[in-house]
Amino acid sequence: MNIVVGFKVVPDESLIRVSEDKLLLDVPLKLNTYDKNAIEEAVSLKERNGGRAIGITVGAGDRKVIREALAMGLDEVIVVKSNDLDVYDTSMAISENVRGLNPDLIIFGEQTVDSGTTGVPRYVAELLGMPFVSNVRSFSLEGKKFVAERGMVSYSEKVEGELPAVISVGGEINTPRIPSVRQIMESSKKPVKEVNFSLETKVKVKDVKPIVVKRKRVVIKEGDMGKAVDKLIELLRSEGLL
Repeated sequence: MNIVVGFKVVPDESLIRVSEDKLLLDVPLKLNTYDKNAIEEAVSLKERNGGRAIGITVGAGDRKVIREALAMGLDEVIVVKSNDLDVYDTSMAISENVRGLNPDLIIFGEQTVDSGTTGVPRYVAELLGMPFVSNVRSFSLEGKKFVAERGMVSYSEKVEGELPAVISVGGEINTPRIPSVRQIMESSKKPVKEVNFSLETKVKVKDVKPIVVKRKRVVIKEGDMGKAVDKLIELLRSEGLL
């Protein structure tokens, strides 16, 4: 069984800071949160059903992050080096480089913490002509047939289908393993294949700015709590908030 799992190297969003009207993005990189769930599911399926689990990432090929993905149990990682691509172009880069692997299953995290478009899994499925199931919170295989439970906002949905297929998973599906020291050491021996992909993207991000809320900084200085509340209500009414 050939399983491909897509993952993204992203800035650590917990360390991003705002300075006036700029985002300070010079922070350490990390493995996208939901992609850890995707890798865990791919490796678990490989362990239960045999075969290989191959990772693919487009753009920033941070060696430390790639080693983390390999240490979690991937057999190999393909790093697609490219210029800045939009969501659709990224999907094309992935599709072109996994088509020859004849994957039975392609797994993605539901979204990335940096852009959150949720678009790549859907585009890849369309480009490869495979069925797609999103928001998967449990997944089981019996031969070429699969059963997936989708976690929706107020209900769950059971989906049955046949491989090959593309799925996207969230945090409910599993708990990603923490690699042992031995697995981390052995990850350096696993193959990392670098390929180039070039495309003139039609959509470019020119700038990224934080949302700056200019607060009025009104301070109510009143010793009597009742009078302070009355002043607060008056202010809220004057702003049309009550």
